Amino acid sequence: MADDSKPLQDPKTGLFVVGNRGNNGRRKGARNRLHADFIVGLQEHFAEVGKTAIEIVFKESPKEYLKIIASVLPKEFILEDGRLESMGDEELEQYLDEIRRLKSAGAGQGRSDLIEGKKSSLN
Repeated sequence: MADDSKPLQDPKTGLFVVGNRGNNGRRKGARNRLHADFIVGLQEHFAEVGKTAIEIVFKESPKEYLKIIASVLPKEFILEDGRLESMGDEELEQYLDEIRRLKSAGAGQGRSDLIEGKKSSLN
């Protein structure tokens, strides 16, 4: 009969007493190995049948196909244009002159956010 009188925790501190090791619980690193094995298996399976499965979904259920595409895209796109940063003063002046010319000609009406430098949102 096992000795159950030895406490698992120190009643004063609540810390586990040294030497008490239960047999329940998973071994160290087990979750990481399971995760890695699953990802490798999924990758191998996709290499075998993934493209065919995508083609079937595309043909038989275009709505679900688009849902899958949407689910793997980032939730938010941040579009930044770094071309202005690399322009010299003379180039920037020419660029601004062209914007002013287009604005006075009425081009881009309804898109004042582009001229005023506001970031546009895709949502």
